[in-house]
This record gives sequence, structure tokens and C-alpha cells, in this order.
Amino acid sequence: MEYKYFRWHIIARILLLLALGYSSIYVLTSTHFWLVSFWLILAWLLVLVSLIRYIERSKRELAQFLLSIKQGDFTNTYHFKKKSDLNYAFHEINEVLKELSQEKASNLLYLQTIVEHVRVAVVCYDKDLKIKLYNRAAQQLFGKKQITSVKGIESIAPTIATTIVQMNHGEKALIKAQLNGQLYHLSVLATEFRLKEENFKLVSFQDIKSELDAQEIESWQKLIRVLTHEIKNSVIPISTLSEVLLQMLKTENGSKDISRLDDELIKDVIGGIETIESRSKGLAHFVSTYDRLTKIPKPKIAETNIKTLINNTLKLFESEFKTRQITVETPNLTGVIQADSDLVEQVIINLIKNAIEALNASRSPVITISTEPLAGELLLKIADNGPGIPDEVLEHIFVPFYSTKEGGSGIGLSLSRQIMRLHKGQLTLDTSPHTGTVFTLHFPTRASDPIK
Repeated sequence: MEYKYFRWHIIARILLLLALGYSSIYVLTSTHFWLVSFWLILAWLLVLVSLIRYIERSKRELAQFLLSIKQGDFTNTYHFKKKSDLNYAFHEINEVLKELSQEKASNLLYLQTIVEHVRVAVVCYDKDLKIKLYNRAAQQLFGKKQITSVKGIESIAPTIATTIVQMNHGEKALIKAQLNGQLYHLSVLATEFRLKEENFKLVSFQDIKSELDAQEIESWQKLIRVLTHEIKNSVIPISTLSEVLLQMLKTENGSKDISRLDDELIKDVIGGIETIESRSKGLAHFVSTYDRLTKIPKPKIAETNIKTLINNTLKLFESEFKTRQITVETPNLTGVIQADSDLVEQVIINLIKNAIEALNASRSPVITISTEPLAGELLLKIADNGPGIPDEVLEHIFVPFYSTKEGGSGIGLSLSRQIMRLHKGQLTLDTSPHTGTVFTLHFPTRASDPIK
């Protein structure tokens, strides 16, 4: 149907209705040809019916066009002569929607191919725990061709099912699970999204066992190097000094002869024994420190106000800040975390001590402590404007007993990271020679829902 002709058809029929109506009334009232009036009225009715059918046909065509759009049927063709025709508009809209539909189908196929191709297991489920997406990698991981519900995963690996349901948006977790007779170390990431007024959770599983094995070997190598260095520093002097003392107490043929010891030799022997005692105590202290690193108490979780915790900790350093002329800025300290305040305070003390030492050579030393909310997390940042951490130090900074400070134990940052892991959080750092160093404590904030 063409818009231009539609308008003229309507006008012509209305004019014809007016003419027939007027003629029938005139003939009926002003002449004796009542039979002619009857035929005129009949013609008027026929034209009226034609007008109604013409309009109804136009409505049907428009309704059919809209219904085709709704059903995604773009096979209809609309003939037109000019761009001013209504059919031309139908044709153009139909072509655009056809292209969009084809593009949507192509994108869907593209995404499905990617999801099936990746080696990361992907599972997506709705609020009723019904699984909507389950790719090939997930089939291989769980050993089942199809799983329709999270309950199905629970029957295979209860730990995995409980963990993914309790995870919130953006959270990560490491799970050790026995699946299909193999041990997996799974890195799990959860993402929540809303589609068509319905909530979904997308969970990815990546086996990182090989990466963990490589990391574990590297960590052991670093730790062994540090332990070897510390033990050699104590044992070699003790061994050398013991040998010297034995030579003082023995004759050339190897027999003992204490009578030849004069006051000077006795003084040397006592000094050597004292040195051995000192180095032995140092080695014992080192072992004790290592024992402390492996026996961190389980956190006593309670609601902790960040601002109160920071203010109480800063009081411990007031005199040192004043002596060193360090400016402390706390531009934004808000939020409440679930944590062991004593353990977290120990982490903050370690980081502030590091910041103070990093500012030794700074002209205008500043320490900035702030919080920043993130999806499912509260970030506590402790920053300094010092020279930053050199690359050669950065690689070993979290290795136990590694320290660049004279007399340092080297367990502060390692201990701090372990404490954060016990709180299901993490400790990260960002450093630059131009802006200084920022240590960030990541605290999870959202509560978890149990599996139903």
C-alpha cells in the first residue's frame, strides 16, 4: 500500500459518500423517484463498506508488519515505486532489522564458539541454581556431558558447589579438589550480572596446578637460599672459632695441655667461647623466628572500624613522626571490616615502619593512609612519597627472611601477607621511583549466602 494513494483513496471515498448521501436525501425529499433514492442509499452503503474494508486492510498490513518484527520474520517483501511510499519505509525497516538479526546470530555463534574453544571451564546459573551455560571444558572437568543444576556439581564435588554459591561478584578463590581421579588446584572467579530482569552468576574454573608447582619450587629455592645464607653466617664462624680454640688447648702431637695456658690465652679462649655463645643464640633466635612465621594464630573475626583502628595505630608513632618531621595524611578513612583487629594492626604497624624507613632521605616526607570501596572489597592503602623499591629487591620482597635492612628479620612483609590471606584478603603493592610506594590491603566485605 502506498501512502500517497492511500490518502487520495480515502478522500475520494469520503467525497463520494457525501455526494451519494446528499443526492439520496434530495431525491427522497424533493422528488417522487423514491426508488432512485433507494439505489442511491444502497450505493452509499457499498461505498461505506468499501471505505471500512480499505482502512481495515491498511491496519492488517501494518499489524502483519509489526507482528513479523515481533516474531523475527523478515522474509516479507514490500513493493514500492517511490521513496515517498509507505511500503518503502516498511522495506527499509525490514532490511535494517534483518541485518541486525543476522548480526545478532553471528555474534551469538561467535561467542558460543569462543566459550566452547577456551580451555577454561565456564558455568553460568540463575537464582534457582539452574545451570544455563556449561561449556566443553566444564564437561571435561566434572566428567559429565550435561549438568542441569548446581546440585549436580554438589554430588560430584561438594566443596566446589558450596564455594561458588557463597562467592560474590568479583571474588576469587583457590580450591583443591579430587575430580575423575585427579587432583586439581582450581582458580575460581565469580561474576554476577542481570539479563532480562533475571540475575545470573558466571563462574570460571582454571586448573593452575602446574603454575602452582612451578611457583612452589621457586619459593622453596628462594627460601633455601635465604636459610642457607643465614645458617652459614652462624655455623661457619662457630666452626672456625672452635677449631682455633682446640688448637690453643692441644699440643703439636694432639694431646691436651691446659698447663701452658697463660692469662692472655685464657682471655682469648673465653672471648672465643663468648663469640660461639653469641652466634649460637643468634642461630636459635633465627629458628625461633621461623617457628613464629609458621604458627600464626587463627584470626578472631569481629566487626572492626577502619578509622578507629588506624587512629589507634598512628598514636604509636606520634613521637617518631614528630622527630622525623613526617606528615601523615588520612583524607578518607571510612568503612567497617570483619577482621581480627590485633592481627591487622600488626600488618599496619609493619607497613608504617617500612614507610618511615623508606622516607629517610626524603626532603618532604609524607605518609598517606586512605580507604577505597570496590566491588565486594574495601581497600586500605598505605602510601609514601619515597624513592620506591628497586626492581632487584621487588622480586624478593615477600620472601621470608629476605631483608635489605641491617639487623632486619625479613619476616614483616611475609607475615603481613599471610595474615591477610587468613582474612581471605590479599596484600599488594605498587611502586615507582617518581611517586613512591603504595601497599594495599584488600578486605572482602560482602556476606555470603549458603547453598540451599
